[in-house]
Amino acid sequence: MKVAVLDHGMGNLRSVAKALEAAGADATVTAEPAEIRGSDALCVPGQGIFGRCMTNLNERNLTDVVREWVADDKPYLGICLGMQVLFTASEEQGGHDGIGIFGGVVTKLPPTVRVPHIGWNEVAGEYFYFDHSFAAHPEDESIVAGWCEHGARFAAEIRRGSLLGVQFHPEKSASAGIKLLEGWLRAA
Repeated sequence: MKVAVLDHGMGNLRSVAKALEAAGADATVTAEPAEIRGSDALCVPGQGIFGRCMTNLNERNLTDVVREWVADDKPYLGICLGMQVLFTASEEQGGHDGIGIFGGVVTKLPPTVRVPHIGWNEVAGEYFYFDHSFAAHPEDESIVAGWCEHGARFAAEIRRGSLLGVQFHPEKSASAGIKLLEGWLRAA
């Protein structure tokens, strides 16, 4: 399966591509809309700042590519920031609009816990590696396939059709992460 790893100008693109390859994909890092549209699946990786990510997506004419991809129910994997941008908005750095595929806001983790949330945490009976300061709170909780707790409950995994979004980093989650990627590729 050919997976386009969307280059939005930040993030851990190569480690995500390598993890997808370890799971059996033919992964290509790209920001070219034609190359993305010619792929079987799309992965939008994490790490970065929400507002800058949205600016980069808009300037590279990739926001509509993502929106159309998801609307067509093609296999989509959003990792960390790649999941967060699917929501209406984020309060990061004074607030920014997201792509708006899902209603809900991305908010800062509470000050009562260590932020950023770095390390292993449980999601639906499996442990994954997290590295984030903001978390998504969907209006429609029926899309949430896994919750996590770090000072407050937040959506750690969302699913709708062939879309999978995760707050954690499967590329940093050892065998559990590869297993999750393999499952996403099989379902695609």
